[in-house]
Amino acid sequence: MDIIQNALTAILNFFNGLIPNYGVAIILLTIVLKLILYWPQQQSLRSTLKMQAMQPEMQEIQKKFKGDPDQLNKAMSQLYKKHSINPVGCFTSSCLLQIPQLLIMWALWFALQAFFTTAIQVPVDTALGYGLQFASTTPTDPVAIYSSYTTITGTAGTSALLVRGATPEAWFFGFNLAYLPNQGPWYYYLWPVLVAGTMFLQSKTMGSSQQQGGMLISILFPLLIGWISLSIPVAVSLYWVVFSLLQVAQQLITFKGLPKKPQPLQPATVTVKPIKGNKEKRK
Repeated sequence: MDIIQNALTAILNFFNGLIPNYGVAIILLTIVLKLILYWPQQQSLRSTLKMQAMQPEMQEIQKKFKGDPDQLNKAMSQLYKKHSINPVGCFTSSCLLQIPQLLIMWALWFALQAFFTTAIQVPVDTALGYGLQFASTTPTDPVAIYSSYTTITGTAGTSALLVRGATPEAWFFGFNLAYLPNQGPWYYYLWPVLVAGTMFLQSKTMGSSQQQGGMLISILFPLLIGWISLSIPVAVSLYWVVFSLLQVAQQLITFKGLPKKPQPLQPATVTVKPIKGNKEKRK
């Protein structure tokens, strides 16, 4: 985990050096991580697309061999072989692909906590100009840590000592990325809502709600992640929202829009035309 944290911190510093804003750095970091995970996720989406395409045939087989489990298993195996699908592999790959994303989220959480609480020196005018308050001692309150500074005198003159979360680069569209939702004004609670909303949109474009039990999972899982977002910095929520939106875009492109509900197979109709010769003989 330390290796992942150090790598994420180094990438954040690199992007912040290009564009001095940690919000933009997190978005660029998310794009890089998405590019790394793109290929395995694309393979999983293609397998899902095949599974959705064969749903009508699966339903017909289930109806035909409803009372014969042995024949049902044989028919299903033949169907999977026909479409070159490994159902166990599809399920396993989709689950395994969630593990790197969760590991990255936890590593980013710990990395940002250490990152934003690291003390740095800036010109005293920068600190005063950003509305920070002077503190003679190190604050113990979590919010005060990100809204206060102390001054030190060195060879270059007086400078302000403050944590990274108190620097202008830690603010993104009026949000301090180091804050938890309960450390800021009421609108900071929009982030858990955005996290849950984009997760629900991701499951919707995946077509999970059309599968058996999928509707319950597509609602409960986003609510769980949204609840977790109440206790993580806004910076991690920003990563999750951007990653989910990128995943939604990938799914919409792969599925060419929203996944369609599988339609049952229509029985074939055969039209028999009368033969003229037979009519003439009857006459």
